[in-house]
Amino acid sequence: MIQKPRGTQDYIGAEFAKRRKFEDKFVDFYLQKGYQGIETPIFEQKNLFARSVGEETDIVSKELFDLEKKSGEVYSLRPEFTAGVIRSLIEQGIKSMPLPVKVFSVGQCFRYERPQKGRKRQFNQLSVEFIGKKSPEIDSQVIAEGYELLKQSGINVIVNLNTLGSRNSREKYNATLKKYLNDNLDRLCNDCKRRANKNPLRVWDCKAENCNPGEIPSILDSLEPDEKDFFEKIQSELSQKNIDFVVKADLVRGLDYYTGVVFEYVSEDDEERQNSLGGGGRYDELVRELDGPDLPAVGYALGFERVVEQI
Repeated sequence: MIQKPRGTQDYIGAEFAKRRKFEDKFVDFYLQKGYQGIETPIFEQKNLFARSVGEETDIVSKELFDLEKKSGEVYSLRPEFTAGVIRSLIEQGIKSMPLPVKVFSVGQCFRYERPQKGRKRQFNQLSVEFIGKKSPEIDSQVIAEGYELLKQSGINVIVNLNTLGSRNSREKYNATLKKYLNDNLDRLCNDCKRRANKNPLRVWDCKAENCNPGEIPSILDSLEPDEKDFFEKIQSELSQKNIDFVVKADLVRGLDYYTGVVFEYVSEDDEERQNSLGGGGRYDELVRELDGPDLPAVGYALGFERVVEQI
């Protein structure tokens, strides 16, 4: 008997209805917040993800589903939304659009990884992007909107929060981190031994059981004074909005385009706490790096299946 591929799932009846109900709630919520929907292709040129997500991330190096044409050109099924959304907005003339540009996306994404609870090879994401303006108030607003959506859906959620700083402070931190990792190579898995010099921040994102780098230096110690002030103002704004959050200096997210604040939503009712419900951060350099105008941006994505499991 032919069966569904590994890492995929069928939904029917009550489960199908439950999923559609939350999707409708997400769409209505963000339409009321002044966002507009955007739909992009389910596959893009592979180079788009290599440029934006990062060559040394697990997503690009291990998890992309590639589609090779007879001509030799390579496309990949999208592993996340932001890169394709930014590509689309640049192509449609974002430099002439009124700012900020606020959009949301709903649809399927694909990553070739070991299937586990809440993590399939074919999965759905809900993505939000706020492009064109930058301030602690905007960062806290975007974080608070996702928090509000999850709270309204009956999920007891907390926000994990960190900042990666600017490119300059990150380069300073990378030098410190490289030295530490190279002094402790015997504690690293093979992947992280390779990452130690190529992309040391990815060590924070490692999930291998045989990888135990010890007390890694904190990125917060490498921030410039204005970056510390910006991050502290975000925390103050979140406190004023009564958002439950915890600062976690080891939070980096799995994508290389993030700069500044990064965050994730975690259910306090999930005793295992193995997977976040979703997360995001600021990516001020991505629009320019994809050949668009120099526009700051912040956003996040929710793992649809993980959220629905909690409702």
